[in-house]
Amino acid sequence: MITLVGLGWSVDRSAAADLPASSPAAAFSTPPVHEAVCTGADAELPQSLPLADAVRQSLVAQPQLVIAQQELLESRADITAAIAPLLPSASLSVMDERYVPHNGNGPVVVIGNNVLGGPETRSAYGSLSMSWNIMNSGRDIAGLRSARAAARAASSGLESQLADTLSGILQAYADLYEAEVDAANDWSSAEILRQIYARAQERYRNGNGTAVAIGQARAAELDAEQTVNRACRTVSEKSAALAQSVGIRLPAQQRFHVDEPLPIPLVDSVDLQALTEVVERTPAVIEAKEKLAAATAKLQQARRSFGPSVTFSARKDYLGQSPDSFGAANHHIGPNDYRIDLGFEQPLFPLATEIAAVDRARAEMRKAQAGYDQARLGAETKLRAALSAQREAEASFLAAKTSLGESQQVLELTQSLYRAGRTDLDNVQRAQMDRDKAVTETRTLASKRALAEWAVARALQPERFADTLFAHLHLQVEAGRWRDGN
Repeated sequence: MITLVGLGWSVDRSAAADLPASSPAAAFSTPPVHEAVCTGADAELPQSLPLADAVRQSLVAQPQLVIAQQELLESRADITAAIAPLLPSASLSVMDERYVPHNGNGPVVVIGNNVLGGPETRSAYGSLSMSWNIMNSGRDIAGLRSARAAARAASSGLESQLADTLSGILQAYADLYEAEVDAANDWSSAEILRQIYARAQERYRNGNGTAVAIGQARAAELDAEQTVNRACRTVSEKSAALAQSVGIRLPAQQRFHVDEPLPIPLVDSVDLQALTEVVERTPAVIEAKEKLAAATAKLQQARRSFGPSVTFSARKDYLGQSPDSFGAANHHIGPNDYRIDLGFEQPLFPLATEIAAVDRARAEMRKAQAGYDQARLGAETKLRAALSAQREAEASFLAAKTSLGESQQVLELTQSLYRAGRTDLDNVQRAQMDRDKAVTETRTLASKRALAEWAVARALQPERFADTLFAHLHLQVEAGRWRDGN
């Protein structure tokens, strides 16, 4: 185990030098870092965060995902509220009243519904009423259609937000992995340059070196230490970004570290000629389309406010009265009058409120149409960008593997020259630095290739992206409970 300390940072290099000199493929397949890469002297050890745990935690803690879940629940409640106007309503009212006149000996005088004078009386009143909005030119039906379209939009919005959350976690996880790989390589390079600097000083003391060589070695070592500090700061920033993407709070003195790179998804082949259908299946596009349907229904609802409405109502009254007690009044309560109404109403003038509502609804529909067009363009752009990034990542990865093999051959050749006494140890360690850099570059590009594969998986099969990731991570997610935020 080698522990390096420089400018406030320390590192455990127990697993950083696990690359055999004779096998580039084995060197590439070895996990980069198992322990802490950068740890401050007074900080706690980094906490390992497996990708499956990050995804599982985000389903209950990611704020944007929680907001999308609650918006779906709100839209379902709006459907219930939109159904209510289509159903008849009934109400029951019961009331006990005690009438105490100011002048009990005066004559009874009735003014409208008010009684003045007369003896003290007690009365009971009951009323059972029912009303039904038989027809209102389809306003309530249009409102129900709008609510249902809004609920479908919220459901697709939740799927889109879930995909965004998972993509953000994959991106942050890959960024942290790549930052730790770079930091581990920088630490290894700094240690080698420190050894080269020490040998330059020793050669100068023995009369075989120059002050210029010492200065060059020292400058290289200082540059390496600064690179290490920047790499460690990047690791800390990427750890905070991963915590934010998951939706959890991370204390300032702690950070996450990852144990392995992203897995590569297994995606079925998709006919690239059917990309238009793929775009239409994207949750963001479906959400925008349903929002357009909801806005169109709202416009119909606003326009039908100019039409007539027909209502039906029935009421039955129950009365009882006694000068003695409430009990006697309720005991003598009996059916009294009933009333049946069939009403017709047609708005005539003024119609400024209805006209303003139509204009507003028309503007909202146009905005929804523009949002739908924008969502389609965005989905098409992301699809093309994902395919292009996949091709680039694959080509870069293959080139890095070729470079790794060449650097491994150079290292082996330099080692053989050193054993033959034809070169010094400095050149061997510089060749080792080049080989380690090639390994780091290969691991980084492998991570980028896996991330690009996930982006393509989301772009080509948007409706199965979350399930594909859950299957790779062996996560059992109940869709119904998750949608309800449980």
